[in-house]
Amino acid sequence: MTKTVVHVVPHTHWDREWYFQNTRATVYLISQINEVMEVLEEHPNTYFYLLDAQSSLMEDYLSYYPENRGRLSKLIKAHRLLTGPWYTQTDQIAVAQESIIRNLYYGIDYAKSLGHSTMIGYCPDVFGQGGNMPQIYKSFGINHAIIWRGVGNSKLQNTEFNWTGVDGTPIQTTQMPFGYFYGANIPTETNELKQFIATMIPKLEKRALVPDIYLPNGFDQLPVNHRLDAIVSQLNELDSSRCYIISSPEQYMQAVTKDLREKRIALPELNGELTDGEDSRVHKSIYSTRADLKKINNQLESYVTNTLEPLAVLGKQLGLRYPQAEIEKIWKQLLKNAAHDSIGNCNSDSTNFDIKARNKWTNDLAHNLVEKIMRDISTNINQDTPYSLTVFNSLPYKRNSIVEANIYVPDGNFRIEDANGRPLAFDVLDKKDESDYVLHQAELLTPTMYRGSDKNPWTPNKVYLAHLKIHVPSVPGLGYRELFLRPTKSGIDEPVREWHLGDTISNQRYRIRFNHDDNTFTVTEKQSGKDRDHQFRIVENGDEGDSYNYSPAIKDMEITSQHATLDSLTIQVGTISQSLRARLIFKVPNDLKARASGKADVSMPVELTVTLNEGDPIVHVSTVTDNPVSSHRLRIQCDTDITPSYSIADSLFGVVRHPLVDANALDWKKQDWVEKPTEINALQTFAALSDEKHTVAGFTSGAREYEITGEKYNQLNLTMFRSNSWMGRENLQYRPGRASGETIVETPDARLLGKQAFNFGFYYADQSFDDCSVGKISKELYSPLQIYELAPFLNSRIRFIRNVPDKKSLPQEFSAVDLGEQNTVFSAIKQAENSDSLVFRAFNPFVTKTINIGLPANSIQTKSDETSTVESSSLELVPNQFSTYLVDLGGESSAHIKEAY
Repeated sequence: MTKTVVHVVPHTHWDREWYFQNTRATVYLISQINEVMEVLEEHPNTYFYLLDAQSSLMEDYLSYYPENRGRLSKLIKAHRLLTGPWYTQTDQIAVAQESIIRNLYYGIDYAKSLGHSTMIGYCPDVFGQGGNMPQIYKSFGINHAIIWRGVGNSKLQNTEFNWTGVDGTPIQTTQMPFGYFYGANIPTETNELKQFIATMIPKLEKRALVPDIYLPNGFDQLPVNHRLDAIVSQLNELDSSRCYIISSPEQYMQAVTKDLREKRIALPELNGELTDGEDSRVHKSIYSTRADLKKINNQLESYVTNTLEPLAVLGKQLGLRYPQAEIEKIWKQLLKNAAHDSIGNCNSDSTNFDIKARNKWTNDLAHNLVEKIMRDISTNINQDTPYSLTVFNSLPYKRNSIVEANIYVPDGNFRIEDANGRPLAFDVLDKKDESDYVLHQAELLTPTMYRGSDKNPWTPNKVYLAHLKIHVPSVPGLGYRELFLRPTKSGIDEPVREWHLGDTISNQRYRIRFNHDDNTFTVTEKQSGKDRDHQFRIVENGDEGDSYNYSPAIKDMEITSQHATLDSLTIQVGTISQSLRARLIFKVPNDLKARASGKADVSMPVELTVTLNEGDPIVHVSTVTDNPVSSHRLRIQCDTDITPSYSIADSLFGVVRHPLVDANALDWKKQDWVEKPTEINALQTFAALSDEKHTVAGFTSGAREYEITGEKYNQLNLTMFRSNSWMGRENLQYRPGRASGETIVETPDARLLGKQAFNFGFYYADQSFDDCSVGKISKELYSPLQIYELAPFLNSRIRFIRNVPDKKSLPQEFSAVDLGEQNTVFSAIKQAENSDSLVFRAFNPFVTKTINIGLPANSIQTKSDETSTVESSSLELVPNQFSTYLVDLGGESSAHIKEAY
């Protein structure tokens, strides 16, 4: 009879921060790594140690003690100190798809620079497993995964299984069914050790399909066990029926793979997202914890992938330096905030303050990089007009769109023209006089510059900072076009849009009317004449949860727009956009006690602005709430008049269909689920309801969370924010039993008191989802045109002074690549990490439709490591599939200018 081999795997699960700050974790991390190195060096023939598969921990350590790189590398190269493939352990469903790709890329890259990366998708504690993770892992050459959360006993009774991703890619997976801490405290006293053998090991054996079982020996920030060698020897003495070894995930997976092959064992199969809260909590509503911080993170991820990297590619094609080091630094900061617990924001206020500070630094660096790239290009465009506006398009096809920006304009009237003198429509939303500051900065540089002097005819007497919307047609794919601001004797001077009374706005596609009977809106689709009533309803209710879970109040009140008082209703009508603004006053309970007694007497103003732009398929909705209380949740809700079979949301690389009702929702307590299986689901940027004839989609850059409600499941809800006051609470309605976080840690910042602002978009179509282009529309929404202004008084201390090139060689219109109209969504357009090739990563944004990618003929399909080519290259993508391509654009466009120094 084959002996069971018990692989005792020493490890620690290392939270970079949580109820403690990263500085505290770092102090102990340095001590931990020093101690681990000593133990491994003292036991050269037995010990292994897994440091949570996060190579950022090694990078952190070596930033303090670079002299120990040799010792560390020797152990890593020998596969005894295990690190990678992650840079940080990330909660996969709470971040953008490119965040996961970059996390694995930088994690593997840094680990390999130290000698070796563990190539196992090791996720001991993340809150659920993303549905596309098998394909993502395989795209890096990772063929095995080890997980814990997200799989319940009713779905899986074995340790080993094949996990098939939503695109059909399988990966061999092992679940740690009792957690990564199951073997944390192996006793040393003989009688206790016998009891451990009798009770702990059979539970693992019962679930295993092979004679090799995984016993994790570790816990959160647990130090290495110096006596493990002796304990394992004692285990072998006491239990002759089994073989105990100190092992690693790599050795374990090699043994399991061999067992499966030799015994021809057919593994059970699981598909798609693994987010069951049956036996382990996955905290599905953590996506709305600290919605203010979630919004910052989501917008930053979008800005880096949708704006910074593509414009850096454009700059490279024109001869500029691609800022590879700066972009890597930005990503690594983002990935530190994407770490498990960090991205959940289920932390102390002090830790969340650090996260916010890192995001600010990252945001500032990213925006300054984009500004410099646009400036270097704009200053090299061949034109001699003093007031020029360069409009940049970061997507690889021609676009007609609205660009919104703050522009310095001279006093008097002006108009905006293209290079052929054709005027462009625009609206001045607001402007303020900044003459003294702007012109004073210019005069400090050039004392001879006099306001209005004949020597400097283009120097105005006054300068205004104006908030403009400009309708710009035909901006080239991954390129730019030049516009010109020309002072005129007649034209636009003052803001053209003044707020005045009114209740209806419209554009070519929609007419929107405010309903005074319930303080909601009716959206009319002009082409079909179809009215959709009860749009953009604000819904407030109690939240008795904590920083991990939303949980309704035991005695709740639901307060909606219908219960609010209309304070004011005004409209703005401009040339290219119209807005309708309603200011509502809600009366809400002061706390959960008041809510339970039905007392709602605290005023909460909510300002809701609906905007329609010329030629825009999206209805833009912004909300500003002056939040006065805690322990409640606000959502924006639309009645869709659709009878759906499921809901649709974009996921890591594609779209996923979620059931309207979880099959286990009715009797989850009888089945002893540790967490209620709610219909609160995650999204990337949008959620939608659709049938054969109609689609309604909602877009958000805030909390990645939605829910379908209503008797007919036709109400689409996007979360604005929820507020709470404690990291952890016990015995919630949706999560019985113990608290998930520390019950003594109060989080007053998580109440989100004061102004809370969020932006949404809504799209309506008389087509099924797969006949629409919701994915493409979402990509365009979060890849807005960018604009850069050149003016003689701006080359000053305001922007830093730059040498003006002697010869301006760039054309007034340029496209680095135009792939034409297509259905593909590109998640990344960037330079390759280790070559001059460009990377285009594309995915299929439809539910059932197969698509073809329009890329240049010389494109080479590669894996996500950007070096390993794919054997059977294809430009075809099935639903939920993504592919990465290396592209060499070449041609005469590769070296027009040099960076200004």
